[in-house]
Amino acid sequence: MDLRDVSRRAGIATAVATVVVLGAPYALISGPEYATQLADYYASGIVGAAGIALFALLSAVVIASVEQGNLDPGTLAGVAVVLGAATTLSAASWAVAIEPSPVFRDNLWLVWHARAVVALSVPVPLSAAGYAKAILP
Repeated sequence: MDLRDVSRRAGIATAVATVVVLGAPYALISGPEYATQLADYYASGIVGAAGIALFALLSAVVIASVEQGNLDPGTLAGVAVVLGAATTLSAASWAVAIEPSPVFRDNLWLVWHARAVVALSVPVPLSAAGYAKAILP
């Protein structure tokens, strides 16, 4: 396998995995007593979890669409790098801005959740950069 194919697949996979892990608390934590706490948790940071999900999904779509030939591949690869970096930076700002609440006491794994999202988002810009390197002469 060449760098172009591996980085393309890795970028798409890690972007989707970032969104899946980001949404895990909604699937795993239930109860009306946690509704406002989860809303505050996801709204933390500059763009919140919705912005992270948006950047990650856009990164996956852009990386996947480079091969379609509708636009210049170099331009799309550059856009993918920027979107991947935006994903990681927004995830890091979100993780830093989270303030612990009683939901953390009852769900100890949530303490590591934001860090896991940041760690999963790091390969997105790296894969996009590898993909751009493979495309550009």
